[in-house]
Amino acid sequence: MRHFLIIILLLLASPVSVASQLPQRDYQLLMQASDLIGAEKYAEAYAHLLSVKEKVSSTYARALVSHNLGQVEVKRERYKQALGYLGEAYALNVLPRGQQTSLLKSLAQLNCIEEQWEDCIGYLKQWMLKMPDNVSGEDNLLLAQAYSQTEQWSEVISPISRAIDSREVAPESWHQLKVIAHSRQSHWRAAIREQKRLISRYADRPGHWRQLVSLHLQAKDHKAALADQRIAFERGVLRERNDYHLLAQMMLRAQIPYFAGQVLEKGLARGVLEPDAKTLRLLSRSWIQARESTKAVNALEWLNDVAPTEQSLAQLARAQIDLQKWSAAQHTLQRAIESSQGEQGQLQLLLGITRIKLKHYDKARKALVVAAKDKQLKTAAEGWVSYLDQISPPA
Repeated sequence: MRHFLIIILLLLASPVSVASQLPQRDYQLLMQASDLIGAEKYAEAYAHLLSVKEKVSSTYARALVSHNLGQVEVKRERYKQALGYLGEAYALNVLPRGQQTSLLKSLAQLNCIEEQWEDCIGYLKQWMLKMPDNVSGEDNLLLAQAYSQTEQWSEVISPISRAIDSREVAPESWHQLKVIAHSRQSHWRAAIREQKRLISRYADRPGHWRQLVSLHLQAKDHKAALADQRIAFERGVLRERNDYHLLAQMMLRAQIPYFAGQVLEKGLARGVLEPDAKTLRLLSRSWIQARESTKAVNALEWLNDVAPTEQSLAQLARAQIDLQKWSAAQHTLQRAIESSQGEQGQLQLLLGITRIKLKHYDKARKALVVAAKDKQLKTAAEGWVSYLDQISPPA
């Protein structure tokens, strides 16, 4: 994860303090390196430091050489090599306490860059224990990210919470990491609370509302899912095709089909929804459940123009029968029977009833005879035949 910001200050002590702690020869060798680093001649500084690494006589000087080699490698974005040199400097344990402590944070950051997550966590926690007053929101974020990379989701919560609380308005990604940590543990209520906190800061982002609805569904709270989907829809935040479909489906589940139909009609009118089979099936289902026969007929006629099936034709016929549109129902039933691949008893029964209403008695009788062959429909079909015998006895 090379996007982590590495802030490693050149920790070579001032000439006066270094001179007081180093042999003269070691001091001069190190000052040559300092001049090259100051001039940003990193390749030359690296070569010089490497050449003097075995020449310096004191342990303190060796630690400074390794430390500066590490810093040069950071400047050159050679992080693996930098990690090795800074590790050497830290292991010698002769640098001033402040420098030793700062090295812990540098080692943590470099281990994160190299995706050595456990080492990153270890060094960072050590540094935080030593410097509790210096820990920033970004430091806690780094620890939380490292834990997330090792999928220690329960450990993510505390540092990411501290990171979020350190800011008046924390970045979206910080909240999202906390939501993910709760979700990976199936702590849906906690994830929902954090997602709502995120939305309170970034209410105009459709993705945040969709995530909230998804979390409600994971928690099996369909009522809350519908409420938040509807709020975002009415605010104009959720306006894509799937948003219309999901809202309509949830309204149907909640047994408010009339509003589902209205949502889909708005989508079609606005051009967000195409009059394809999926949309028209959902629209016709809405109006059928709402017992809006005229609207159902219109939707089903549209559907059967686009993608006719035996089922959709049968639904249209029933809606036409409800409206006593007998001629239209007869035509639709004939289409359904022609397209039928299986048993036709129910369709023939409806066709027989429709033909009776149209006074096509001979054709009605033929349809009812076919319907009576279905054991489940035999009684109903024979009842209509008896009625037919009364109003139009057979010749």
